[in-house]
Amino acid sequence: MKFPESLALELAGVIEEMASRLEGIAGLLKEERRLIGGGNYLALQNAIKELERRASNFLSLEGDRDRLAREISALLHCEPKISALASCTDEVEASALLEAARKLESSMAVLKAELDITSRLLDESKRYGEMILSQLSSLAGGGTFNIQG
Repeated sequence: MKFPESLALELAGVIEEMASRLEGIAGLLKEERRLIGGGNYLALQNAIKELERRASNFLSLEGDRDRLAREISALLHCEPKISALASCTDEVEASALLEAARKLESSMAVLKAELDITSRLLDESKRYGEMILSQLSSLAGGGTFNIQG
């Protein structure tokens, strides 16, 4: 059986890995935006598949984080929240947990900003495409030219 202290440090490591993976996903979103504008659809399709793979891997880590937090909270008789776990552990473990949580929050903010930018870009692209289609359809159906005379 592991001691709560070693589990707390393991949890801090998982949370730091989650932060790192979120930063990687944010970088991939930047790359996808570049590819959207560049017209390299095969590369874009590959980037989307990679994003899905990374999201799945992140969710696996989230499961590990949840399991460890619950295990520690059961051993220490506290809530499975970082603030509660930190208050129930020694200074070294508490510091590691709180620092990892700060990194994760920061990475989440970066990812949210990237998602917002990507979402706005896709919305603008959609509006632009709809505008072009509208203009083309009015040109195709609204003229007086007739091939038969």
